Amino acid sequence: MTGTDSAAQRYRPFPWPWVQPSILTTVLDDERRRANYWLDVDLDESDDSSSDYVAELPEDGDFDASSSDSEEQRDNSTSDGSIISDSEVEYITAEAKKLETFPFAYAIRGTGGFDKIAELAKAEEDAAAVYNADEVVSLITQLYDLFIAMGHWPEGSLRYAPHTDPPVNEGLAKELGYAPACISLMHRLPYLTWEVNGDEDRRIVSRSRFADYTLDEDLQEGRRGYPHQFFDGCPDYDPWLLPIMLPDQGGLHLMLDTAAGTVRAYHNERGPEQDTVEWRRHGEIGDSEEGRIRAHWTDYRRAALVPAALYFSEVIFAYSSRLRLPIVDPDRNDPRETRYRSYGAWRTRKQRGEWQTLLALYRECGWPDQWLRAEFLEKWAVVKEEIKVRA
Repeated sequence: MTGTDSAAQRYRPFPWPWVQPSILTTVLDDERRRANYWLDVDLDESDDSSSDYVAELPEDGDFDASSSDSEEQRDNSTSDGSIISDSEVEYITAEAKKLETFPFAYAIRGTGGFDKIAELAKAEEDAAAVYNADEVVSLITQLYDLFIAMGHWPEGSLRYAPHTDPPVNEGLAKELGYAPACISLMHRLPYLTWEVNGDEDRRIVSRSRFADYTLDEDLQEGRRGYPHQFFDGCPDYDPWLLPIMLPDQGGLHLMLDTAAGTVRAYHNERGPEQDTVEWRRHGEIGDSEEGRIRAHWTDYRRAALVPAALYFSEVIFAYSSRLRLPIVDPDRNDPRETRYRSYGAWRTRKQRGEWQTLLALYRECGWPDQWLRAEFLEKWAVVKEEIKVRA
């Protein structure tokens, strides 16, 4: 299998790239999940996938994913199944007590789970050691600039630091309990204008918007957002967590862990994936209603961890390589997929027409090296209307 094929078939949680595999995902996990994963289907170019309103259909290369250092790092398993040492037992016991999960951690010691928890703790240490807040700010800025360059957001949509009109309300941020590292990032991150961020048609992730910490309401929501804000007795998020995205119902949690140097991202209705070490580390939920409710309060602690720089680099790669497309419906932005559920055949034809047209136009207009953005937008506006009529 070539590097390109491997990258194209690699296991990707839904909705990739916004949800990514755990820091401890192994090659074995990839193989096991790959067999039935719905994102690994090539675009069916038969029947209504052909389009008479596309002058030039995408070449095969447009559907290929190139291998990357980030993916190779994620594929390398560090588990060797060895017996955990006494010093590691002491360390993980202390960590488990902090998380109030010692009984669970001790119970799974004989099954190899304890080794995996130790492995996860080591991976978190390694991620924290290389975490660089300036690098993360740079990558988030690159990501936002990419969406502008690709035509998803209009030029002039971003406000860059320093923020003075309005500024970040640092007094309120401290009062709400944000850690200093989070407050520092608030001052340095770019933010979308409200005209763009408040427009659902401009969302890059469905039912989710990027946080703007120059707004007091986002400062408040960033400490306890949807759905946690509606749970009686639910505590605020851990103070070292900074939500980059604020979800509505059915949206995406995207939290930057400034202490561990990782990202936690998951769909707020599906919840975090449950077959990860991150999930198991926090113990069994049990069958009681109270247990399930309390676990939901802090479900973000069970979300898969991804080193922050790796996470945002992967998102940039997904869109810049056109494995995922901006501009179109963010729930249906994978041009390789043939089995999206649809409200009718007309919608399927419309979506495939949009995918094929966008891929052709990006190439025709020189993406990325000789990019003619204005020409692309002008042509897309015309063809999009044709697609609506002919679908």
